[in-house]
Amino acid sequence: MLVKGWAWDELTPNRPLSLLILDNGEVIGRVLANRHRPDLRDAGIGDGRHGFSFVFPGGLTPLTRHVIQVIGELDGGELPGSPITLEPGGGFDASLQQAIGSAIAALATSDERQVAANFLAEQLERVLQSQADSDSETEARLLQRQLARRWGRSVATAAVGARPRALVVDDRLPSVDEDAGSLAIMSHMRALQTMGYEVSFVAAQALELPCNASEALERQGIRCCRLPFYASVEEVLRRQRACFDVIYLHRVTTASLYLGLARRYGGRARIVYSLADLHFVRLARQAKAQARPELAELSERLRQAELLAASAANAVITHSEVEANLLRERIKGCNVHVVPWAVPVRASNKAWSDRRDIAFIGNFAHDPNTDAARCLTTWIMPRVLRKRPELRCLLVGSHMVESVRQLAGSGVEVVGHVPQLQTVLDRVRLTVAPLRFGAGVKGKVLESLAAGVPCVMSPMAAEGIALPPQLKALVVDDADRMAELIVHLNDSEGAWSALSACAAQFMAESYGEANVLAAMRAAIGERAPTAIARLPERTAGDAAAT
Repeated sequence: MLVKGWAWDELTPNRPLSLLILDNGEVIGRVLANRHRPDLRDAGIGDGRHGFSFVFPGGLTPLTRHVIQVIGELDGGELPGSPITLEPGGGFDASLQQAIGSAIAALATSDERQVAANFLAEQLERVLQSQADSDSETEARLLQRQLARRWGRSVATAAVGARPRALVVDDRLPSVDEDAGSLAIMSHMRALQTMGYEVSFVAAQALELPCNASEALERQGIRCCRLPFYASVEEVLRRQRACFDVIYLHRVTTASLYLGLARRYGGRARIVYSLADLHFVRLARQAKAQARPELAELSERLRQAELLAASAANAVITHSEVEANLLRERIKGCNVHVVPWAVPVRASNKAWSDRRDIAFIGNFAHDPNTDAARCLTTWIMPRVLRKRPELRCLLVGSHMVESVRQLAGSGVEVVGHVPQLQTVLDRVRLTVAPLRFGAGVKGKVLESLAAGVPCVMSPMAAEGIALPPQLKALVVDDADRMAELIVHLNDSEGAWSALSACAAQFMAESYGEANVLAAMRAAIGERAPTAIARLPERTAGDAAAT
């Protein structure tokens, strides 16, 4: 891209004029009008040495509007024909893409391809880093830090208003209709937003998913870091170095892989390790219940990984007081916090008389649930059916495996995944959770209680839930007693109604948004920051001029 013309001062005909070239009001170069032009000489304009030609260094981006001015350096007078306005092109449109594609296709030698590859790699790096800087509001945050060092944090926040930021890392996108871990991470992200944090999320093993897969998160104001701008969790941390105030790592697999990187690139970020449950505890219990020594060996390896992650994090989040106490015993000074997730109470108008059947609900990709389904159909339901042959047990949940499908038979109906769990909870009188092993807090138990549906459960299923005395009556430890309790609650409207009301009240008091928010504030270790209005967006012209 160049601009050319001529300039001449008849008062000083033999002195070439110095000209300034401006792009959108900013000086980008200087040129002397001293090039020979025969047409000027023939027209009697001095000796003809008054032409100029200026090539724009680096060219001009076709994506931005440019107002080009040529003015005299001494008097500031603008030449006739100036300014020249260049309107932006169609962006990175099909014609520009085709031109680049054609240029690449025309590369004929290895040297040409190497030059092109180096150029394209450099431009790609610029694009990716530009996106990361935009995501992290790097410029505003740097200014805020400079002001904070001189005037203090509160003054800097009021002056600049860049919001605190939290990065949440899991190995996959949350799927709230499938597992409690997804419900927990969504609830905790909402709590961070309420505290004033701008939340970004990255799914370590799902960066290549199509855009619509992350729409549910983005509709809730959660920014998803994914391809094509980020190819890994490390790239998110590196490109947005020291731009997060909190880095929340969910599950031991995530913490083991990325806690060191979070420490390396996170600056002063508070690193929080959030347990779905203690995997090594669950596997040790499974090894004992199923007599599988190979699981005991795996449990020991996971124990080391989980305790190391808990030791290295600034704070540890668990959902169970049982697990919190275990960590405090194993790790001296462990900063562990019990943080529930919000489970909304869903009142139902369905009376006891309009309900039938019982249900076992769970994600059947999870070994404790497949084992519990077998125990229920093999040991408990035969005892129930001897007294109430009309009762049916529904096996409900995602990732239904063939071994569970084969449990269908007398008194047992395999339902599988349902889009809305409430349709099942509105139908049944009871749910049953006869887990023999597991860890953490059982999400489907909580959802049943929140719907006012009593859950007959084993001590393992009830672990970590601070049940009031009335609901502790639902916890039984053998098949005979569990069958008797199922029959009793199926037959007794009064007992069922009292437990239903107690369950809903307990969930409202213990698993509401306010409970989560208070516990999250304690885990993050600070008061909720004050959100101030952001800096105004820079104009397109400003951006082109930098």
